Amino acid sequence: MKNKYLTLFIFLFLALNGSAQKFYLGDKLYPNAKEYKLLGISSQTKVATYKYLGVITDKFFYNRKVGEIIIGIKNNTIVTTIYNLIPEPNDVGVPRTMLDLIESNLPFPLTYKDGIYGVSIDNTNITVSRTKNALTFHKDRIMFFTSIKNRLLK
Repeated sequence: MKNKYLTLFIFLFLALNGSAQKFYLGDKLYPNAKEYKLLGISSQTKVATYKYLGVITDKFFYNRKVGEIIIGIKNNTIVTTIYNLIPEPNDVGVPRTMLDLIESNLPFPLTYKDGIYGVSIDNTNITVSRTKNALTFHKDRIMFFTSIKNRLLK
């Protein structure tokens, strides 16, 4: 009996800690100062933006190493996610192989406009771009961004 409880404890510990860096739109999240750094709160939408400081156990996302993760929260619900992916040295823009992987998980293809690949599905926006700005902490990154449509956040 004791072994069953120990096994259950180990399973729950690994399951909870092993997936701690996976964030999905609509999930509840109650950030703490140990694992999340508040970056700011939108005056328009009241979305609080946090940088995830915890251990990233799933180190790759669409075959690129995860650099940083940013989460937007409103009313303790995840409304945006940003995965800043580290490009490989030979990557030019967003690599076609990565776009193909992303599109294989979507019901519609991504469209391209002004350096950004994107799609809107129901009330969700998904964009992928190669960028270097404040959201990438001024590092060269491939930014995978998902968000609930802005009009729903107001």
